[in-house]
Amino acid sequence: MRTYKLTPLEQLQLEKKKVREERAVAEQRLVYQLQYINDNWGSLITRGISSSIKNKFFERMEGISVFDTVAAPLIGKSSNPWLNFATSNLPLLRNVAWGLLKPALMAYATKKITSLIFGKRKK
Repeated sequence: MRTYKLTPLEQLQLEKKKVREERAVAEQRLVYQLQYINDNWGSLITRGISSSIKNKFFERMEGISVFDTVAAPLIGKSSNPWLNFATSNLPLLRNVAWGLLKPALMAYATKKITSLIFGKRKK
């Protein structure tokens, strides 16, 4: 028995049919994914933001450790673990302190500047 060999035109038609079938499957998959996003966009955004915040929090917390052996180069290593903690995490502590003090300093400076410009009002 002899096998039938496809002509180039028949091969192209067969490939065209396969591509159309693959495109239809991909289209259905895309429609399903878009429908899922449309139905669940709120929870997806919330989950993404919360995981991002959680990752940043844990990255910062990994840097804070009482058992760090790295001390500030000028102070040296002491027997007090809290001093080692403070010196090894000085940049982080500085950022936290600045984050807390900045609004208070801005409010104080604004109050002083406005009192200098407008003066005190007499009752």
